[in-house]
Amino acid sequence: MNDVLYINSRFTTTSERVIGVEDRGFQFGDAVYEVFKFVGKRPVFLADHYQRMERGLREIEIHSPWDEAAFAAIMRELIARTAFDDGIVYIQVSRGEGERAHFYSDDLRPTVVAYTRAVTFPDAAKKERGIRLVTTADLRWKHCDVKSVNLLANVLAKKKAQRAGADEVLLIDGGIVREGASASFFVIRGGGVITHPPDEHILPGIVRDRVLQLVRAAGIPVEERPLRESELFDVDEAFITSTSMSVMPVSAIDGRTMRRGPLTPVLQRLLDEEEARDASP
Repeated sequence: MNDVLYINSRFTTTSERVIGVEDRGFQFGDAVYEVFKFVGKRPVFLADHYQRMERGLREIEIHSPWDEAAFAAIMRELIARTAFDDGIVYIQVSRGEGERAHFYSDDLRPTVVAYTRAVTFPDAAKKERGIRLVTTADLRWKHCDVKSVNLLANVLAKKKAQRAGADEVLLIDGGIVREGASASFFVIRGGGVITHPPDEHILPGIVRDRVLQLVRAAGIPVEERPLRESELFDVDEAFITSTSMSVMPVSAIDGRTMRRGPLTPVLQRLLDEEEARDASP
């Protein structure tokens, strides 16, 4: 079954080929993207995702194709047209199409694409079992706070994890733990949560930020600071967060078993409740 596709103000399906060969997103990676989940045909954290996308567009000087109300209306219609109840929406906004050149015209019309994709989110057994990570060098560009489609370094890192029988990578830069290729990274030590500060080295994860809000509301100490690689195995628990994984415990890093503790399951429950509240009518 083809997924529903929105392209430049009209609806079609992913069976239609719609991107021009000289679109700058295709040729230069001159684009940003966003991914949000929907459950029971209701989007989760939609406003947060819009705001992150808008910030990314501003950072690379692409004109926004919509305001928040128009964005929300289009995304809800896209989901309503979808045959399945649970999944993700992928959105991409490129600078537009024009004759291939590094210099670009300031009057290009952005190319806007959004489509739905069915996803099976982790069940209780997966959330209990957790995932395995492998470490690798962080070779990404130096503006990781923009959700750019320039993902080659992430793709190659993910392939390394797959070949090692792991689920995700942990990116290391000069002895500092940054994040996963598609996830934020946290550790718990002494009853407190430690995670990388929000700067140009990491993506400002939507779930990351929600989890930190929940942690602080529960009175749990938080340190947003660089974590050294040498500290990785001197922690009580570790977990990642992402739109598709929510809160997922880390069971091993580089083949070395990580401790399991009581706080990660609590955060899993709190985030599940937060998502349910946000997706409610």
